Amino acid sequence: MTAIAIAIAVGAVLFGTYWFGAYSYASKLWPANHFTVLQLTLLQSWRPPGVDYGPYARLIAYPGKTTIACPPQTDRSAVLLILGQSNAANTGGQRFRSQSGHVINYFDGKCTIAASPLLGTSGIAGEPWSAIGDGLVNDKSFDDVVLVPIAVGGSALSQWVSGGDLHSMLKEVVDDAQRHYRITHVLWHQGEGDFSLRTTEERYVSGFQSLARDLHNWGVAAPIYVSVATRCEQLDTDWSAGNPVSRAQRKLGKLGEGFAAGIDTDALLNAVDRFDGCHMGGSGLAKVIEAWTAILRTKAKGSE
Repeated sequence: MTAIAIAIAVGAVLFGTYWFGAYSYASKLWPANHFTVLQLTLLQSWRPPGVDYGPYARLIAYPGKTTIACPPQTDRSAVLLILGQSNAANTGGQRFRSQSGHVINYFDGKCTIAASPLLGTSGIAGEPWSAIGDGLVNDKSFDDVVLVPIAVGGSALSQWVSGGDLHSMLKEVVDDAQRHYRITHVLWHQGEGDFSLRTTEERYVSGFQSLARDLHNWGVAAPIYVSVATRCEQLDTDWSAGNPVSRAQRKLGKLGEGFAAGIDTDALLNAVDRFDGCHMGGSGLAKVIEAWTAILRTKAKGSE
């Protein structure tokens, strides 16, 4: 009976803490990225059989994965390094699995058929990348699509640049992936956390340029696609489409010099597309899948 009482008490504390965070976030007393970190921390405490997490809440094991031999890279292969925060990770309201069998989740030297949730990134829900890969294979833009996901929920740009706590982890992932593959595309989908932190346009641009230089110095010559993604609460009266972070992201997407424009979820998604005001439900994922596939398909065919 004592054990049951302790379990109930612990559950009540966690439940109360979570909803206090939710209330604080909704009341603008707690930035969105802090609330997301709390969500991921509580998620890590719940580990069903076969589920395991590494540092920064990155998923490192999940039951039902289909392991295969890593396919060799050819000039018809796309290798996507996927960076950012929760909306680039496993937080979507719908799961997908590659139907073509030619979309691969690369993680820690091993390959599995891509299926939500992807290994190497945070969260255990859905994601768009498996379906995006299938779209690119099905329309013959590529024969194989290799996903290297490393997004971390709640992360700010400052964590990814030199001196940030995710910087060395990013280098380890890039070094490991490049032992097997040449990265062909870098997809960046982040900004909600920096909007909450009130990052200035200048600081975001300079920080991201330093991150791009590091990637280049590590041997990544692929174009970096910068998404516009700053909205995490549809009722946030402080948010505007021309906020400093979104201006920085649009500026980066137009710079050339190895940068390209990604998708614009601020404009693309409405309140119905986000099941909790921030993360994408089924309709939101469908729009994101279509938009990313069109961008990557155009670039692939345009370079032939």
